[in-house]
Amino acid sequence: MCETILKVVGISKSYSMGNPGSISGELTRWLDSKAIKRYDENIFWALKDIHFELKKGDCLAVTGENGAGKSTLLKILSKITAPSSGIIYGKGKITSMLEVGAGFHPELSGIENIYLNGAMLGMSKLDVKAKIDEIVAFADISEHATMPVKRYSSGMYMRLAFSTASHLQSEIMIMDEVLAVGDAMFQKKCLEKMKELNHDFGKTILLVSHDSVSINSLCHKELRLEKGVMV
Repeated sequence: MCETILKVVGISKSYSMGNPGSISGELTRWLDSKAIKRYDENIFWALKDIHFELKKGDCLAVTGENGAGKSTLLKILSKITAPSSGIIYGKGKITSMLEVGAGFHPELSGIENIYLNGAMLGMSKLDVKAKIDEIVAFADISEHATMPVKRYSSGMYMRLAFSTASHLQSEIMIMDEVLAVGDAMFQKKCLEKMKELNHDFGKTILLVSHDSVSINSLCHKELRLEKGVMV
């Protein structure tokens, strides 16, 4: 029986829509005297009471309309932002690709950023070095590998980011719709790589996508959100 690798219990995330005592609050009152509200009514809940559990080797599609809370959930799982309430139990290392170039230092070269990402995962320099040629080849950036990534196109950024995330040592891979940046051939290449990682190596994958073809061919579980609530 596969072990639980990720368990989310009652995760919620709220944001203030404006403090009545702030400049924006004063402006609201000046524009419309009827707009005065209690502070707790100015809270926006991006997520409300999310629960789910994943086993090693699961592949989960996180779906919903724009603004449903998908990216917020992935940012919480990636430890980019903290939940307002709830608990996350996790085992193993996580690689995330939430937006083009996230986790890259613009002044460093492609090669240097690969080492940087490996170090953040706790990998040794020798372990990363063993993967360098494979990462560069998959991303097809050999001619630009020593160039600062601030000079990369969005497509080059995306190819290197995906290649780095998919080749470094981690148990959980989190992907937000960034593959839409690449061309059709590279998207297909990425999809095949994720299938390989999931089926052959047992990597757990969370994928946000509006592409039903990709979801149906890769994922066997779905978490659908509407206005921050599981449906």
